[in-house]
Amino acid sequence: MKKIAFLLLILVHFSSSCDKNEVDAIAEGELIISNDLFKNAPKDPITISGAKIVGDSLEIKFGASCCDGNNWEISLVGSSDILYSLPPQRQIRLSLKNNEECTAVCGKTIAFDIKPSRIDGGQIILRLEGWQETLSYKY
Repeated sequence: MKKIAFLLLILVHFSSSCDKNEVDAIAEGELIISNDLFKNAPKDPITISGAKIVGDSLEIKFGASCCDGNNWEISLVGSSDILYSLPPQRQIRLSLKNNEECTAVCGKTIAFDIKPSRIDGGQIILRLEGWQETLSYKY
């Protein structure tokens, strides 16, 4: 029941939000390629409501429980394993450590430099955990 209420809060937040700050993505750093971090970095609950590649950046719109979201520790981590297909694929995920214990839901749009995901060939598919669509990165 708590999960359903949490999801409803997120849907209401994203459908009714008019905050101009959510339009512009906040730069958070760059994609970290590490099997250890991909497996072990914090995995506090998030809901991804948007993801797109803009140039060499991945913009992710997401929400999570919060007081104000200022104490979140966020990173984008990727597996060093490549799934060899045409084009090749790499699994990535948004890591959130949420130290806030409030019942509100905050949303953010953040951006990460994804150049570290590059391999030979000029294109890679990024599979973002929690996001249904594949993200094609051409460079």
